[in-house]
Amino acid sequence: MGIINFSSPVTGNFIADIIAWLVQIGASVVLGVILFTLLLKLITLPFDYFSRASMRKNSLKMEEMRPELEKLQKQYANDKQLYNQKMMALYKKNGYSMFGACLPTIITLVIFIIALNGFTTYSQYQNRVYFYNMSCSYNNVIYSGFELEGNEEYFSRNDKGVLVIDYDKLISAYGDSQGEVKIEDSSILVTYNKVERSFVTAEEKQSAIDNGEDLFNRALKVRTENGYVYVNKNFSYSNYVSEDSKGDIKWSTETYYPIEEGLINATLISKENNELKNEAGKTYTEAKVLAIADAKKVAEEKEETFDEQAFSKQFANDFILDIQQLMSAKTYRTEQASFLWVKNIWVTDSSLAHPVGSDWNSFKTANAYPVNGEDIKAEGYNNLTAKLSVEKTQPNGYFILVVLTAGISLLMQLVMNKSQKAQMELQTVDGQGAQTQKMLTFMMPVMMAVFAFMYTSAFSIYIILSNLISMLTTVIINKIVDYKFKKEKSKNGQNAEVVHGRVYTPKEEPKKEKPKKKKTNVPEGPDFLTGKGDNSSKIRGRR
Repeated sequence: MGIINFSSPVTGNFIADIIAWLVQIGASVVLGVILFTLLLKLITLPFDYFSRASMRKNSLKMEEMRPELEKLQKQYANDKQLYNQKMMALYKKNGYSMFGACLPTIITLVIFIIALNGFTTYSQYQNRVYFYNMSCSYNNVIYSGFELEGNEEYFSRNDKGVLVIDYDKLISAYGDSQGEVKIEDSSILVTYNKVERSFVTAEEKQSAIDNGEDLFNRALKVRTENGYVYVNKNFSYSNYVSEDSKGDIKWSTETYYPIEEGLINATLISKENNELKNEAGKTYTEAKVLAIADAKKVAEEKEETFDEQAFSKQFANDFILDIQQLMSAKTYRTEQASFLWVKNIWVTDSSLAHPVGSDWNSFKTANAYPVNGEDIKAEGYNNLTAKLSVEKTQPNGYFILVVLTAGISLLMQLVMNKSQKAQMELQTVDGQGAQTQKMLTFMMPVMMAVFAFMYTSAFSIYIILSNLISMLTTVIINKIVDYKFKKEKSKNGQNAEVVHGRVYTPKEEPKKEKPKKKKTNVPEGPDFLTGKGDNSSKIRGRR
């Protein structure tokens, strides 16, 4: 039994804030991830269009240059450097730009890295949120009934969700009252106890009086009418002179104790006002009777003395701890975000990973928990997860999203390769460029699979959806560029046709020459003997 000071989580960066907002407004985490993907694709659409349009246009121009490039490949098969020079000259002549798509591609890559970082940060944040809320439920078992509204003067919560009691104000308000006092308009009860210190001899007491020491031990006990744990705080006055002249207050450590047996059985802890029961479904009294009977039996078998009073006190603490652990586990299972076969969407889809970390150190490392002086330590983590043994051992997934991520990435690469086939085949004299591109075709899916395995299931969903959208936009952009290219060629008097990524320009038929008249032996000009011939010719002075 006790309090767990789990740090209040913060998102960490603006991308994580955006994801958190989209998840909040969406009906589910998956819908939030979809909205984030669509928003990011909308932002990158101009860059994607410019990049893909440039690559597609280059591919079409390359197809136009194919006959000349193939001729150069044969001519300079043994001279790569000269082939590259001739190829660059041909590029310049035909307006082929090698760097047109570079800047948009770099921008898109930077945005991908930002998204990766945002998803990682938000995933860590969300896992910390689970445990923060679990710690609040764990602590609220003790804090049951401490409603802060209207009582902010005395009670508040810090950033770790821990109840903060202003004992100085309580002493000022109720310190002179002996016995139990109810705070106005609340269910909170305050008990002020004042007990004289015990001295062995009268001389010791007189010495304390002469030294101005406080002769009384004082304590404040705070609880609620429907609570079953009270908070105790002992204190004394330094430089004490009289009741009217008190020195500085010295406080002891804040401690929590189960309240008396008569009240604990009547405690109501849920909104439905169900009676407090442990994991076995027993009330405090029922569980205590059974536990005492079992303990007595064990003591008799071992021929040991059974201290029922000490056992009852320890049982009360254990019973409350059991309830705290139950409430913590219930909170996690209520809030846990799953996706089909994936138990925790903020953990990778892997049978090697578990929805809940097995120990405190692994949790801190995986979720970037800010370790400080109020670290909850391994004991607190074990108490929070004591009833989550299934979640700490079961597989979080079965690598399905990892395989899907790799498969969709491969399909995306094949679509891209199809639209850039000319570059792959003609950019090098010996076809090495095509081999390199084929290697990259399989390296990219492997890299995406590694990302999916290392990061969360939510990020895998993002990659899959992003690639599907990219494939669709690539096909649409290619169609648009093909249409514009064909239209431009038609405008310039060329009958170009794009079929399966290749440009076909039908060869022009040679113009037919007009047949020449056959030469005869008849001399040109008028026939002076017959008078036939050029009637338009006239001899001066004759008809």
